Amino acid sequence: MVASQVYVFDIDGVIRTFTPERMAARLDAELGLPVGVIEDAAFADPLGRDLVEGRMTRAEWVDELAEIVAGAARDADAARSIVAEWATDIGQLIPETLELIDELRQEHPVFALTNGTDRTTHELDTHGIADRFHRVLNSHEIGVAKPAPDCYARAHALIEQTLGSAVSPASVHFTDDLSANIEAAAQFGWRAVQFTDAAALRSSLAAELAS
Repeated sequence: MVASQVYVFDIDGVIRTFTPERMAARLDAELGLPVGVIEDAAFADPLGRDLVEGRMTRAEWVDELAEIVAGAARDADAARSIVAEWATDIGQLIPETLELIDELRQEHPVFALTNGTDRTTHELDTHGIADRFHRVLNSHEIGVAKPAPDCYARAHALIEQTLGSAVSPASVHFTDDLSANIEAAAQFGWRAVQFTDAAALRSSLAAELAS
């Protein structure tokens, strides 16, 4: 088995998580809508893909999302207010994943690969973790999002550019919480493991490094 030399982590769902339940009270009381309704609209195509592939800014995305939710709500102004509040959430870090990243980066290059926005770097700076990575590979800048095959090809080229040397795909270990992204990465040639929790990932990496 080829030992992984480069580690690539998804951000959302792996390094940070979100709690849509925090909007439950307002959604129910003011709009009579269930938890998850904003997320469903926000990440549906084409709106979600236009955001993460760089065809619109996050601010534009939030404005359009607010109008979509307002158009389906019994109180349009309340809907816009709720979406605006929802959009302020930059998530909560998963400390166990960051601990693992800190251990890995003592001996290995560590990258992030995210379906992100033009605000991703700012959000990581706000969390205080931007310097954890050799480079943040952001679909908003790459121009194509996971799980499209070209996303991995472009990300791999940027890894090689950053490190200044050729990198075998088999030497790249990729972690993502979505099965479609894992499958696409594996088809590209990366060694891909689906994230369930940091403890399971630690065990998987320990077994790999010991082999």
